Order: sequence, then structure tokens, then C-alpha cells
Amino acid sequence: MLNRMLGLATVAVLAFTAGHAGAASGLSTTFDACTGKAQGAIEQAACLSSEAERQDRRLNQAYKQLQGRLDSAGKARLVAAQRSWLQWRESEGALEAALYDSQPVDNLQQARNDAERLRVRADQLEAYLRLVG
Repeated sequence: MLNRMLGLATVAVLAFTAGHAGAASGLSTTFDACTGKAQGAIEQAACLSSEAERQDRRLNQAYKQLQGRLDSAGKARLVAAQRSWLQWRESEGALEAALYDSQPVDNLQQARNDAERLRVRADQLEAYLRLVG
């Protein structure tokens, strides 16, 4: 039981730190380079869109790999957890839409928050992959 708890604690730490390594923003170094060159809100929005796509690809790749390593009960739990996460992500986005103004800077913040949500989930799934070996 203690080993299981230590393993889960390790997953949590790895999920938190994995996406932060090497990038000042917490997102990818590619995103940092893009925003470093961006001149204006339109270019920043393009950087955020590309980053969200990049993080979504990471998430989907980790999800598929994890499905391949789990038994049928584990797969069912993964699917249920992912569905719950998707609902949470949608709810968070709706809340932010209600809280933020519709100014370009607010739209950029909402896009960044969503890219962060994708990154955190991708990090978490990748940490689970390391856990199941």
C-alpha cells in the first residue's frame, strides 16, 4: 500500500515538473520562441493556437499509448477519467468566458489557459505511462 502511495505521489510530481523543464513559460520551448518573435495580438494568438495543437497531440499520443498498456478494466477507467477531464475542461472554458472580457488580451489569456490545461493533462498521462512502464 505504501509503495502504491509513493508511486502515485511520484506521478503527481512528475506531471507537474515535466512540462516546465526547459521552457520559461511552462509550455514548450517552441511556444516561447514563437511568442518571442510575435509582434501583436494576431501573431500571439497564432502562437497559442499552434501550442494548443502541439499539447493536444501530446495528450492524444499519451492517451493511446496508455490504452495499449492497460487491461480492459484499466482502459474503462481511463476512458471514464478522460471523459470527466473533457467535461471539466469545457466547464473551465465556459467559466473563463463568463469572467473575462472580450478584449484581445482577455481572449489571449483564455487561449493560454486552455493550452495550459492541455499541457497539464498531457504531462499527467505521460507520467502514468512511466508508472505502468
